[in-house]
Amino acid sequence: MVLHRTRYYPMAVQILTVIFAVIATIILVYLLLVLLDANPANPLVDFIGAIADWFAWLFHDMFTVDNAKLQALIDYGLAALAYLVLGGLVRALGRRTID
Repeated sequence: MVLHRTRYYPMAVQILTVIFAVIATIILVYLLLVLLDANPANPLVDFIGAIADWFAWLFHDMFTVDNAKLQALIDYGLAALAYLVLGGLVRALGRRTID
């Protein structure tokens, strides 16, 4: 029997990939707000920050830097990268199980 590659992914793989992408997007939006000096007292910035902090808690102060913006770039950038890599791994493993 000949196996053909398809673009079909199981629904669970698609859902997990989208969830990881949304989490990475939230973290990156908050990182952008921090780098652009958004008002932390603004309710929207505070809300996005709370969600981003919750997802990036494992990466806080992994590396210490004196500059606050560089510290945020490292912390939140690593967290977003980790979620994107996890999403890619889930997608790759889902693809592998189909073929």
